[in-house]
Amino acid sequence: MKKAIYQKWLERVKYDIDTAEAMYATRRYIYAVFICQQALEKCFKALMAFKGIEILPVHNLRRLAEMIDVIGELSHLDLKKMDFLSQYYLNARYKEDIEELLSQITDDIAIDFLSFIKEKIEWLTLKMKH
Repeated sequence: MKKAIYQKWLERVKYDIDTAEAMYATRRYIYAVFICQQALEKCFKALMAFKGIEILPVHNLRRLAEMIDVIGELSHLDLKKMDFLSQYYLNARYKEDIEELLSQITDDIAIDFLSFIKEKIEWLTLKMKH
């Protein structure tokens, strides 16, 4: 049986979570948080595929939540964390100063984002159960 597109996205989500955990375990916090954003973005895109919504090259988590009509189900703190992840995703890709990036992410912050995205991914995945 051929896998549905959303299932392929969810496989990538799982891979990214495992990668974020590996980066956290080796104290590569910049990449742990970067991959947290990637995992959540891909889970939003899995839900888009599940709902039959065209997947566009959008990386902003708040915008993706709007596109799949779950924005109203997110708390102010959820949105704040998603906004941080969206901005950090850009900074981690393009900012030259690694020390500046490292100064923004401590062990506690990295583990908080790991926990946050796991919770949100679990919530989004439940929306894809038949």
